[in-house]
Amino acid sequence: MKVFALAALFATVFCTSAARADNLSYDDPGMHYSAPDGWERVTIPADAAQQEGAPAAIFALRRGKSVSKTVTISIADYDGPLSDFVADRTDAMRSSSSGSDNTIFVDKKIATKTSNGMPAMELIWTGTPANGVQSKSYEYLMIDGKRSIDVRYSGALGEIGDSDAAAVFSSLYVVAYPRPRPS
Repeated sequence: MKVFALAALFATVFCTSAARADNLSYDDPGMHYSAPDGWERVTIPADAAQQEGAPAAIFALRRGKSVSKTVTISIADYDGPLSDFVADRTDAMRSSSSGSDNTIFVDKKIATKTSNGMPAMELIWTGTPANGVQSKSYEYLMIDGKRSIDVRYSGALGEIGDSDAAAVFSSLYVVAYPRPRPS
């Protein structure tokens, strides 16, 4: 009887952990990301998920009722080099900065790598969006041979920093997107 009770307990713990891990992860054939403990996955409505440019996944850290930090994964078809994607992303951020109510500054561009060694460019930027709250974001930009991948960690200025950004990106794993085998 004790063996069955122990087996049932193990199965319950294993299944609960597996379900929790799936809820905190984003996986596709070219990448893997797991949000840190304490975060939750935000449900993207089906009609919004089908729109061009919609995020592939969003994770949030909530304090009380408000969201204090987010991780957004955006993926799009792309066949150019990483340097062009970085230039396109930087230009898009600057052009979205419209006057004094929405100002974005790219503070740093740092060549880096994901946890498995995939080349990436990290952008660190600060801004004051239309809501007036100063924010800071860290973005990892990558190319997997077929797509552009943008993983952005954002929060209020002073609430996020280099060390927690490193922890947030530590599970990011990107490989060359698998190509179909010739027939």
